[in-house]
Amino acid sequence: MATMVIGSKTGIFHLNKTLWKCRTELGSDVVIDVEDFSFFLHKFPLMNASPVLRKLIGKNSHEEHNHCNFTLHEIPGGPHSFEHAVKFCYGEKFELTSSNVVPILCAAYYLDMNEDYMAGNLISQAENFLSNKVLSNWKESITALLSCEPVFNFAEKIDVVSKCLDSLACKVTYGKLSYPPTKPSWNGIVYADAAPLKLKGTDLNWWHDDVSSLSLPLFKRLIGLLGAKGHDPENISSAVIYYWNKVHPGLVLDSTGVYVDDLRILLEEMVALLPVQKGVTPTKTLLSMLSTSLMYNASSACIESLEKRIGAQLDESTLEDLLVPNLQGPNQPNHASSKKNESKYDMDCIQRIIEQFVEENLNVTKTTSDLQDDENPMEAQSHELNKVAAVAKLVDEYLMKISTEAHLDFRQFQSLAGAIPASARSSNDDLYYAIDVYLQYHADLSEQQKEQLCQLVDMRKLSRDACRHVALNEKLPLRVVVKVLFIELIHLKSSLGEHEAEALIGPELTAEIETETENEIDNSGRREMLWQRLKLHRNYETLKKLIKKLEKAKEARKNWSVSFCKNMESVRIFKMLPASRGQQDAA
Repeated sequence: MATMVIGSKTGIFHLNKTLWKCRTELGSDVVIDVEDFSFFLHKFPLMNASPVLRKLIGKNSHEEHNHCNFTLHEIPGGPHSFEHAVKFCYGEKFELTSSNVVPILCAAYYLDMNEDYMAGNLISQAENFLSNKVLSNWKESITALLSCEPVFNFAEKIDVVSKCLDSLACKVTYGKLSYPPTKPSWNGIVYADAAPLKLKGTDLNWWHDDVSSLSLPLFKRLIGLLGAKGHDPENISSAVIYYWNKVHPGLVLDSTGVYVDDLRILLEEMVALLPVQKGVTPTKTLLSMLSTSLMYNASSACIESLEKRIGAQLDESTLEDLLVPNLQGPNQPNHASSKKNESKYDMDCIQRIIEQFVEENLNVTKTTSDLQDDENPMEAQSHELNKVAAVAKLVDEYLMKISTEAHLDFRQFQSLAGAIPASARSSNDDLYYAIDVYLQYHADLSEQQKEQLCQLVDMRKLSRDACRHVALNEKLPLRVVVKVLFIELIHLKSSLGEHEAEALIGPELTAEIETETENEIDNSGRREMLWQRLKLHRNYETLKKLIKKLEKAKEARKNWSVSFCKNMESVRIFKMLPASRGQQDAA
């Protein structure tokens, strides 16, 4: 720890419980009370170093017995700081350290112990030590800033807090041993580099643990300075998360069972400190903070901020991340019992997050809709399209997970399933299977409600296995089954031709599908028969394609053989030409 010795005398003062007295032959003529302590001193040393003490002594002296007594209850740092100021006045030896220099400097300013009043006064010596020995070092700066807490208002007034914070911010940005690096110009004038250095080969999180010891107001100001200096927002976000994880002691309940307001306020402040740049805070961390915000009954602004941040980068989440527990249960204060409150997961906030993602990527989802039949969607923001598709798959997985919830009502499930536009899904299999599971666990739904859920599925984007499952699914409305069979018939006609398709599956079943007569296929046996006949056309198509490939290969082989023979004939004739010319010359 940096130290500086001031004064040379020793043994002048001694403490007897709460009484400070001088060990001199001359009796004290002034008594100064500071809080619970009384200092028995002499007028001359005090008046020689402090104009404030000179004025107070003159004001409180009694002419008849030349003795005075007054209080200094408002002096920064209390009796401890005043003790050092008095020792300075008497020339008593003491040490300035990073832990006491700020309170002593505040006391010196309070007593106006400046250079104009006396050369080498306490203010100048304390400021030199602070600037040259303390603020030039990271650990000493942290210690000095922590010592500002008991005298915060006065330290703020004389600008010591700002100097300490700026020292720390510079060291975080440019390196912990120095201020911004400087370089001389051609004429010798020194200019500081404008841009922050990228410190290579160092642990960028080295400062997190030290600053976590700061109070919340000081930590907030430090984070603000780092942002103003252009420090890496991802590193700032890591520091905020580190501070939150270290400072908050966990859930603490008061006697009424309500979460302590201090923890809720701390969380709200942490959320406000997180950098606004997208992606700098991990989505998993944001979702964890969201769960805690709901647990602490945080403000709507805090919860909304987290939901927006998560929605902006929802594609980075996993299914486990979205399983936010429902903490707004009926036993918690200010919440009435309801079916939603009995659910295991908080689905309302997840729905808001999904809607936030869709809103931010609205143009991308529209592009996806425009390109759903395009053979080359890579030309239109493939990265963004992949992100939307990833979220659509994630939402389908979430729907599958929550579909077994007994307390998940129809409107809630319908809203969640419809939050992602159908065009964002390249396949609707997962969405269909999630709806099927929901129908299995909620058998009391009406036919109209079932149809409304099935309308969310684009049947044209179902796989062959999913289509078969639909055709044989007795939980679905028959209108939906007929629709799938009708789509298969259209595919069949487009690939085989109308007459071939009718011949393959039969005119009666073709008519059933085209007219959507539900009562004519109202049993699983006839559905199975119909599906098997429709399946034949797929095998037929595959066989036709294989035959075409074989015919093309055979034709190509035949053409190659003819070409090879022609080339060999040309070579043979060419070889014969020189021999014929030689025979003619001999003749």
